[in-house]
Amino acid sequence: MANELQPANPGISRNTLILGGVMWTAAFVFLFLAWRWRHEANNQLVAAAARQEETPQQPQNGDTEAPIKIDTTGKQSVQTGFPASPLPDFEFEECMGGTLSREDLKGKPWVASMVFTRCVTTCPMISAAMMRLQNRVIEKNPDVMLVTFTVNSKYDDAEVLQNYSETFQPDRSRWKFLTGDQDAIHKFVLDGFRLYVKENEGDDLQTGFEVAHSNRVVLMNEDNIPVATFLGTRDADMAKLSRILLGKDEFPKPGPSLSFSTTDGSPLNIQFDLKPVEPSEADDPGESEAADSEPAANEPAAAPSESSAADAGEEDQAPVADPAEANADLTADEHNRAIDEKMPAWSLKLPSINAGLNTLAAFFLFVAWRAIKSGHKTLHRNLMITAFVTSVIFLACYLTYHYLLGEYTNSRGKKFPGEGVWKTVYFAILIPHVILAAAVPVLAIRVFQLAFQERWDDHKRLAKVTFPIWMFVSITGVVIYGMLYHWPWPAVAA
Repeated sequence: MANELQPANPGISRNTLILGGVMWTAAFVFLFLAWRWRHEANNQLVAAAARQEETPQQPQNGDTEAPIKIDTTGKQSVQTGFPASPLPDFEFEECMGGTLSREDLKGKPWVASMVFTRCVTTCPMISAAMMRLQNRVIEKNPDVMLVTFTVNSKYDDAEVLQNYSETFQPDRSRWKFLTGDQDAIHKFVLDGFRLYVKENEGDDLQTGFEVAHSNRVVLMNEDNIPVATFLGTRDADMAKLSRILLGKDEFPKPGPSLSFSTTDGSPLNIQFDLKPVEPSEADDPGESEAADSEPAANEPAAAPSESSAADAGEEDQAPVADPAEANADLTADEHNRAIDEKMPAWSLKLPSINAGLNTLAAFFLFVAWRAIKSGHKTLHRNLMITAFVTSVIFLACYLTYHYLLGEYTNSRGKKFPGEGVWKTVYFAILIPHVILAAAVPVLAIRVFQLAFQERWDDHKRLAKVTFPIWMFVSITGVVIYGMLYHWPWPAVAA
């Protein structure tokens, strides 16, 4: 029994120390590579946008050339009041098998979006916005259908599209993903939705940028008539769409059909283009404010013709407005909801995972402390190694989450929703937690190093300092998570 309690070499092995160092290094390498990939993707997007701005797009169906520009005004962009014009007939392959046609959707409202699976810019944001729309609406309005068309079906066959769709957890009976002949889909998007889509060529053709297309989603009524479009990359637009589908806002009605005839009643075959009037600086402020709600130049106007369809990408190709400016005046609750809507769905689980890892680390630390008090040195060593590995995994998840916060929301994190004394308590816990958390990796590695060198007196002295700091950081990490994510604050909500 005595031999069990006093192993010949209770010190940490060299291999274990090396493994810990490798895991810490791997976490930082992963984050660096993720940052570098995202940085390069952003550079490609800027370069492609610059080329589009400088080079006019090729005319469609004999239309006049119209360069694609970038609009960063951030104005409200919901468009309604289109003249009644039913969609042309279509039938495309559904990724789970079978086909979906216009007749299959008749009799129920539905929302259409256009994406492609290789897209490295706005498509994942649009699909995530559709997923959030599904989660908000699908149970409360069982008639609503969602339909996503791939605009790069040369690559996105049914299997590829199915794998892509699984990321967004669709209700397969209510959210359909369609592929088919690419030229047929592009013609349908142009002629039916009056939205911009074009396969990139030459210098614009890069991996992740195979197709330039509108970022709009289209609301269809039960007669398959487009009644409104919304920017899928703009939270305010998608929130408006959600309210319409939930019956909180009025469902848009199509405008009157436009037709012309000669004096003798025979049809008059003419082509026309409607363009919004740009308000001048001298205009009445009220008129200017009203004009702001109209489509920008080169957006599809109230009655878009085929020639204007090729121009529809102007505002749609714009990057999302700066989230920091958009959220500057939001309450804590509004700010936190905005983060949840903008972050990738899978990343929203990371705070809970981090809290679980902190709980495990605190548990292993406590049991390791009890083990050494009882003389179980080998058990103590193994538990401390486990606590260290748990903290390494926590660090990787923590840094990943905050990296994504910066990329998707341009914020440091969620705001504490409490006020008064509770806010004081929160920051009294948070500030020392952040400061001491930075010291834990350094202290922990040094404690392990002293154990490996069998400098037991120095090891014990430093461990007596490291243990309470490490335990404090782990426990307060869980407390902060609970206060920020789960504790109710009725006074604030009121």
